[in-house]
Amino acid sequence: MISDGQVRFYLETLQNLVSIPTASFHEEGVCAAIKVFLDRYNIPYEIDPYGNIIAHYQKGPTCRPLALMAHTDHPAFELLTPGSDAEFEGATWTARLLGGVGIDWFKEERPVKIFAGNDPASPVAATLLGGRVVGGPRQINLFLRLNEPSEALVAGNFGIWDLPDFVLGEELIQARVIDDLVGCTAALLTLWKLAQDSTDTNVYGVFTRAEEVGLVGAELVFAQKILPPETYVVSLEASRALPGAVQGEGPVIRVGDRGFTFSEEAEYVLKVAAESLREHGLPKVQRQLMSGGRCEASTAILQGYLATGLAFPLGNYHNMAEGYRLETENIHRQDFLTGVALLQEAARLLPELSERATARLAAETTSQILIDRLTATREIIAGQPL
Repeated sequence: MISDGQVRFYLETLQNLVSIPTASFHEEGVCAAIKVFLDRYNIPYEIDPYGNIIAHYQKGPTCRPLALMAHTDHPAFELLTPGSDAEFEGATWTARLLGGVGIDWFKEERPVKIFAGNDPASPVAATLLGGRVVGGPRQINLFLRLNEPSEALVAGNFGIWDLPDFVLGEELIQARVIDDLVGCTAALLTLWKLAQDSTDTNVYGVFTRAEEVGLVGAELVFAQKILPPETYVVSLEASRALPGAVQGEGPVIRVGDRGFTFSEEAEYVLKVAAESLREHGLPKVQRQLMSGGRCEASTAILQGYLATGLAFPLGNYHNMAEGYRLETENIHRQDFLTGVALLQEAARLLPELSERATARLAAETTSQILIDRLTATREIIAGQPL
């Protein structure tokens, strides 16, 4: 179903995106690459007042829209103040952790890169000496020692763990950032396929900012009512592999996260697409509650949308490997390819499925005959002694 040329293009697109340094509030490199891709393939988009990118492909008769939502940031850190610290001898900068990495992963020294002027072309090598919780569990300060003196760094510059950008293995794809640039890539490749095939459908690609510090960009997208209220929202994530959602067994149709269960009506679009893939020889798609964290589908539900999710089972979630080591994240190569195919198929089938989903729910409504039988026998129940 996927040609060798498409596989190469999909993997190259993923490699290009995940190799770009990113952090909450510092997503400009990733967003620039997304805009270049959209421009290249003539996919319209707008940028909201907060820097979220909303692409929209629509062709043919009007149908209920599908929104593929993914975030452009990843856990990293931001410089706060220069100066030493008594607990961490040799520290020359204090930084703020941006995103969910546990304090235990900072017990050992770690190599990092900091970007002077936030320019990825000019990294400054440093050593992360350790961290300290300064408030709640997600409020962590980090202490850094520069490997070489640099006067170019200023408060507000961001830094990342010094890990390989991208390693393609026989089975696993490893990268410093899989979560959630793989979701962004899957959304882009779906829009690309629709544009290439001139498909009649109605699909948004929503690329949000600052998800790792509290789903900030997603909340603002929904607050602005950019998406029509009848939109099916699909949150695309790389989510921690769990029992029942394992690597190599396919992408996971996500029925819920840590905070919410999702919409069966929205999920129906993905389930029918999965059935269609099975008919074409791509059988492995999983379905599971992924309770490792909250995702943007929760935010959509709070704003009244019908939402579901698609997750790529992730190893070394947020770079947190066993033994409190920071390592590359990883996903299974086939999970990625099947996930892209699933989204493309869902988008292709959308005009038919949006009508069928509504009709299906109506057909499953309790019949009036059965309701009348309950009414007719009500007095028997009411007349029974307690």
